[in-house]
Amino acid sequence: MKQYFTLIAAALLFACNEKKDDGSNGTTDGQATSSTGIAAPITIQASLVAEYPHDTGAFTEGLFIRDGKLYEGTGETGKTFIQISDIKTGKVEKKYAEKDSTIFGEGINILGDKFYQLTYQNHKAFMYDLKDLSKPIKTFNWATEGWGMTNNGTELIISDGQPEGNLYFVNPESFKINKIVQVVDNAGPVANVNELEYIDGFIYANVWGETYLVKIDPSNGHVVAKIETANALRNFYASYPIRELDNVLNGIAYDSTTKKVYITGKRWPKLFEISLN
Repeated sequence: MKQYFTLIAAALLFACNEKKDDGSNGTTDGQATSSTGIAAPITIQASLVAEYPHDTGAFTEGLFIRDGKLYEGTGETGKTFIQISDIKTGKVEKKYAEKDSTIFGEGINILGDKFYQLTYQNHKAFMYDLKDLSKPIKTFNWATEGWGMTNNGTELIISDGQPEGNLYFVNPESFKINKIVQVVDNAGPVANVNELEYIDGFIYANVWGETYLVKIDPSNGHVVAKIETANALRNFYASYPIRELDNVLNGIAYDSTTKKVYITGKRWPKLFEISLN
């Protein structure tokens, strides 16, 4: 997810005051193991539906669709911005640069009429009025790192990329943590859980540096499927070499109106519409 990654487990101290269906065409059947007692996730091959232009200046950290527009949050210290784009043309319609040069932006999400943005190691999260993304209306403290963010309709769900694989279910008004669910598969906790999207009762997540997405049951954190994109995007990967820890796959967006799923990566020239089944 980052240009570099510090393997330091964040202390679970949370000063949080103000400042689905399973894919049926998997190629691998689940197998229970003695290490966790959890069935191995099935493997699903994503299918490429369409491709569209994407801003190569965007070091993508978060992706979201609202009213047919693509909202994107980017990272890198001194280069963080939020932008709104047309999905099919890739044209950036609005762009809001972060004024604080120390901020490294991370995952974004929209819940109701509020827009939320995480930061990497600044230990801050921001709430904006969706109608005005020029400056936050609230700043929250956040004890661990910020990576990805989605919502289940009432709570924000946040990943921090740590080896424990935790997902934090958060009150959107106070940023207090309601519960923590650990992402696990048959091998144990899943590290590097990155950008998130909530689709039909499941959480889909990028895993930093990997070409696959994981499908997570939010009730228990179990990974029920891996969605591999390497074959669907083989022509793109062949023409656009991925540099380790840099321009990796990152960004999942779901249009709940059209039921379409989109993915992209950091500085990628393309936004891809894919089928998860």
